[in-house]
Amino acid sequence: MPNVGAPVSVTVVSPAPKDVWQELCDADSTATLSQTPAWTDALVGWTGWKDASRLYRTEDGRSFVLPLVKRGPAGRGAIYASLPSGWGVGGFVSAHTLRTEDVAAALTDIQRLNPLAARFLPNPLQGEIWSPPSPSAAIVLPRYSHVIDLEGGFEKVWSERYRRTARRTIGKASDALDIERDTSGRLIPVYRELFRRSVERWAQRSREPRWLARIRESREDPTGKLEYLAESLGDQMVTWVASYRGEPAAADIILRGSSYFGWRGAMHEELGPSTHAAYLLQNLSIREACEAGARHYYLGESGESAGLALFKERFGGIGHRYSEIRTERLPYTRANQLAATTVKRLVGYQKH
Repeated sequence: MPNVGAPVSVTVVSPAPKDVWQELCDADSTATLSQTPAWTDALVGWTGWKDASRLYRTEDGRSFVLPLVKRGPAGRGAIYASLPSGWGVGGFVSAHTLRTEDVAAALTDIQRLNPLAARFLPNPLQGEIWSPPSPSAAIVLPRYSHVIDLEGGFEKVWSERYRRTARRTIGKASDALDIERDTSGRLIPVYRELFRRSVERWAQRSREPRWLARIRESREDPTGKLEYLAESLGDQMVTWVASYRGEPAAADIILRGSSYFGWRGAMHEELGPSTHAAYLLQNLSIREACEAGARHYYLGESGESAGLALFKERFGGIGHRYSEIRTERLPYTRANQLAATTVKRLVGYQKH
């Protein structure tokens, strides 16, 4: 990561005024729904975290907002996150080009609050400007995500950014697929069932006990969370389902903001590949994003999966390496990593 310049002088308003915050989201072509005040409201309503968003104004007239939530008492006992695990990307939104000095100013400001712990998962397109103000005191976790540039509209994306493999596979998608699009939450149980089966399939391949895999699944998206978000966000959260002869083959959940975000996805182990349902749904949501005037389409975390990265690159996704930053006064991350490693060793976990 680049070296951080000296922090700029800023004034701070917290929580950030929601009208100003939303204006900055609307003006920022990289902004995702998870960086908006509506998302933070939903997060607070579901989890009990508190809105701690911060509006920063610099001496040269620039403004930027950091979506931020906290839990616990003020001062040394508080935990801050932008954003918590399972709630998408945080990081800054602004109408201006941000600099490493701006990030330094904000992170220094938060460290002055003397939190027990703080977590920052920035927008992948802003990864280059993120660095901890004190590298030796921070935990830096590598991340890898793919993003499609939608400039020029769908025809340009289709002809110049999709790979031939994607265009050909979309063309071969079964004519028998029935497509549903919903913003009410009606289709979320379909996604949940497909994802549950996927989790069990991954657990079997990895020799991980199913009960352990289910615990991990429920921590990320506990029962009722997705339905609650659908009710809270309305048409900003879209669920797509492709079914083959009445049997769900693939499902995607898309977040709509200045940019679109492919947030969740799952596929039937047999029908998905044989009908090319995942390719068809991905193409439909990318087309919708282009027609809505979105500038970017986020394809989500790719991790170390070469197959997942290849799927995204076939749609024109460009890989972005960036970092999650954590500061902790107690070694939570190290303890969790050690516990995970121990459990995997005990159960004979095999990476696949």
